[in-house]
Amino acid sequence: MHERIFEIFKMIPVTGSTYREPIYDAKNHEIQLWRITPGEWIYPHTHPHSDDIWYFVQGVGEYYTSSKEKKTVKPGDITVASPGDVHGVFNSGSEDIIIVSVLSPLPVEINEAPGFQYPE
Repeated sequence: MHERIFEIFKMIPVTGSTYREPIYDAKNHEIQLWRITPGEWIYPHTHPHSDDIWYFVQGVGEYYTSSKEKKTVKPGDITVASPGDVHGVFNSGSEDIIIVSVLSPLPVEINEAPGFQYPE
């Protein structure tokens, strides 16, 4: 039988850099574990055919709801991006952001957020 229960805090290395780790791949969805270190990004982007749901486990950041608009997110927040919705996060805090994301349906395509100005 495949694993169906995951202990997030046992899966996160104590220290490290920004990364994305697949937790679970299924026929119709995938679950990923993200670490975003202070000052790093998941740049704003869209998925033309997939939903992307993020659960913020740790850390504080700025979640992009469009290429120019953002809202503060904190532990316990859930964000939902439907197909075509811009989403991304900047770690504006002093600790790592830990996110569990669920993407569905597969395969997931990624497009740049229209109008987003990438920092230099």
